Amino acid sequence: MALQTARPTSPAEGTYMREDFFGNGLITTNNVGRNDWAFTAIETTGTFTYLTEIIPDRPFGGLRHLTNVGAGAGDSLHMLALTAKFPASDRGGGFAFRFVYPAIGGNVIATNDYLIGVHTTRTATSPTDGILIKSVAGVMTLRVDTADGTDKAVAFAAGSTLTAGTTAVLGVAHDVQVQWSGTNSNGGPLDVEAYCDGEPVASLVTNMDNDEAATPSINHFCTGTDTLELDIHYYECWQFMDYPTAAVV
Repeated sequence: MALQTARPTSPAEGTYMREDFFGNGLITTNNVGRNDWAFTAIETTGTFTYLTEIIPDRPFGGLRHLTNVGAGAGDSLHMLALTAKFPASDRGGGFAFRFVYPAIGGNVIATNDYLIGVHTTRTATSPTDGILIKSVAGVMTLRVDTADGTDKAVAFAAGSTLTAGTTAVLGVAHDVQVQWSGTNSNGGPLDVEAYCDGEPVASLVTNMDNDEAATPSINHFCTGTDTLELDIHYYECWQFMDYPTAAVV
């Protein structure tokens, strides 16, 4: 199950973005889901379709992405503007998503990779700036990439729903949540924690700056030459803000 923590309920508290990929229209470059995500090809673009069937183990909605045949094929699904910041605040921020590598004929985890979070890259390589989950052959890692501080990465461990505590399971949906809090010496968040299916699986301390800009991003690509599938059931991200107290008049 997903780990439920507070999200902003008003713009006066901060920013909250929710995406469950409902849609009746034809998917084109700049109109994926409720929030009109754009997508950029990673070498060779793949195929996006909405998940419209109702099945017991996931909420209604969702997005299916198939890589095209060819090593490095895939897409970066992203919002257009690199305007998301990582400011320090009392209540912090975070992102969450639910994914599954479907157990269908020909689909494998071994070369089926992703970079999901709030980050800058439109490729299959780690970003310059961002907080994200990197999955390589199903082995998941919490990453903080920063142009103004020190890049950090910690592999998932001890997840009871994961193979060997580290690796996604073919055909099993996993809920992932990342949250950040505290204040570091550069004014950005200090502590970053990752949870998988409600359990703590990774944490790190970062010195990223508070003015590094990124955007909600879902990069899915293959390192082999197969057509591979990744389904995203939802994505959300949020950031609380500490606004200055008005002067007494």
